[in-house]
Amino acid sequence: MNKKTSSTFVVALLGLALFSMTPQTAVAQAKTSTKQPAWITKAPTVKNTYVGIASVSKRSMNPDGEAAENPSVVPTSSIIVSQLFFNDKYKESGKKEAQKKILGSLRLSVDANSLLGQLILKGEYSSSFDDVFIDQVLDTPLLKLQGEWEDDDEYWCYYSITEKDYQQRITSFEDSICRQAQTIWEVGMSYQEEGMLYNAAKTYTDALNMVHPLIYTQHPIKHDFETVDLFTSIYNSYIHVYDDLKLTSSIDVIPAVAGEGVPASFTIKVDQRGVPVKKVGLQVNYDGTVDGALITDDNGTVTFQLAKATDEPIQNITFSLDKDGLFDLPESYAFKQLTAKAETFGTADVGIKLFDPTNYIYIEVNPSDSATDKAVREIVAARKDLTIVTDKSKADLILSTALATRMEQESVSAEKWAISKYSSSLDISVKPVQADEELFHYSIDEFQYLVPATRKKDQVLHSSAKEMSRQVTREFADKFKPFSYDKRQIVWSKLK
Repeated sequence: MNKKTSSTFVVALLGLALFSMTPQTAVAQAKTSTKQPAWITKAPTVKNTYVGIASVSKRSMNPDGEAAENPSVVPTSSIIVSQLFFNDKYKESGKKEAQKKILGSLRLSVDANSLLGQLILKGEYSSSFDDVFIDQVLDTPLLKLQGEWEDDDEYWCYYSITEKDYQQRITSFEDSICRQAQTIWEVGMSYQEEGMLYNAAKTYTDALNMVHPLIYTQHPIKHDFETVDLFTSIYNSYIHVYDDLKLTSSIDVIPAVAGEGVPASFTIKVDQRGVPVKKVGLQVNYDGTVDGALITDDNGTVTFQLAKATDEPIQNITFSLDKDGLFDLPESYAFKQLTAKAETFGTADVGIKLFDPTNYIYIEVNPSDSATDKAVREIVAARKDLTIVTDKSKADLILSTALATRMEQESVSAEKWAISKYSSSLDISVKPVQADEELFHYSIDEFQYLVPATRKKDQVLHSSAKEMSRQVTREFADKFKPFSYDKRQIVWSKLK
């Protein structure tokens, strides 16, 4: 047996198996009435009753029971398989067409001042109101199937509902839905007052969709001592739920070192007209690294840290609301109006100002003395963490050396020459430019120095300074070794 013959044989067996499995049902499905009911050719007139008679082409249905875009190209096998497995979707389609006929008989009039009227006038309503009304109001057990008929090509159905039953249905439906919707709407407003805006938006969505089939009318209620339309009020709460959101940063500019983080925390606060907004996400636009759980807490606050700054001369961190999270809501007929508000959401911008972490130190000796200056400068220059500058305005630190001397005893006799006894001192102090805080101190006190009585005081000062500089060379380096200064901490301490 060749491949082609084998395939044909398998298909034939499958067909026989399918028909043999359900012989009675398949025959019943194919069976048609021989005579059309009278209501097909002429719709009956029934007093105080709405009648809907409709037909659909069975061959226009695809295997899922939906109307095909081009009925002429629906494969015959699809129709056969659809009927074989008792696909009654065409009956549902027929029922919906009949319901549309009844809806037309109701002659519903849209109140120009109703929510639906206003949306239509503004061109902001694109849903199928007929489908909504049919699905939620007319799809009721009160709608009775009075008859149906079909042949191989068409399906006909006849439905009706009495005026009394319809009136009871629409009245009870409106009373029930409006009570529930008002309660849900008020819950949504409570959420909004607490700053739970996403919960409020979701709750408003539920209320809005609940009243959808009734928005062609108005439903007056008392709210805040005023009479308002419930449907319009729910709609307004929904589309304005995210209005007036404000993001505020605790700092405008963060001082930072390129490639490093900042050991401090900062905040972004989100509020709506002064009410902290809780559990809303933020997004960050920045080339560096920002750490933090970017969801507002119960105070409407997000705490973040700058984990790594870039080396760009101009840097900004931009915080914005997570729109995807805010709009992750059930679909509604006003969703487009709600999302249009996203363009008005504000941002919070934080600048990054880079600074050089090198510690620049300026050395001054008063009064000027070259020996002392040389001794001190050599020791400081040996430090890798300090850079000596000659421009005082560019310094972070000032190292000041003060020299002083005083005569203790004049013209002391010593063999052939008269000598004088002096007591000298040397003080070294290190202070930051931005503050008068002494960070380091070293001193030589009561340095005894004998000189000929003919020496002048300034000569004595320089001579004693030269001698003291030798002591500086011997011990100052060890005394100065523990000194440390981190410009980062000095700058960042202002952030705490």
